[in-house]
Amino acid sequence: MSEIEKELKNLNLWSDAENRPADEAFLSQTPFFMDTMEFHQWLQFVLIPKMIEIVNSKAPLPKNVSIHPYAQEIYRGKWQEYKLLIQKLMEFDKLFKS
Repeated sequence: MSEIEKELKNLNLWSDAENRPADEAFLSQTPFFMDTMEFHQWLQFVLIPKMIEIVNSKAPLPKNVSIHPYAQEIYRGKWQEYKLLIQKLMEFDKLFKS
């Protein structure tokens, strides 16, 4: 997770707590909360905290995580700029392949 966070910071996409999306944005039922947040916000405020929570609680890890294809779609045409972030997400996804 720290590698994803690091790359978001390198891309100036990491926000402080003051720029956290409104509470209502977290009620989304849409994958990646694409109707209420930017993808980088979802990574920072949903994915990373949820994964930390799962690890800390020793809950079962999810299976067949596939985040990088969405990142490739979001950053289509900007692949050079977001290449490292997409690579980090590919590495993350591989951790959960069964």
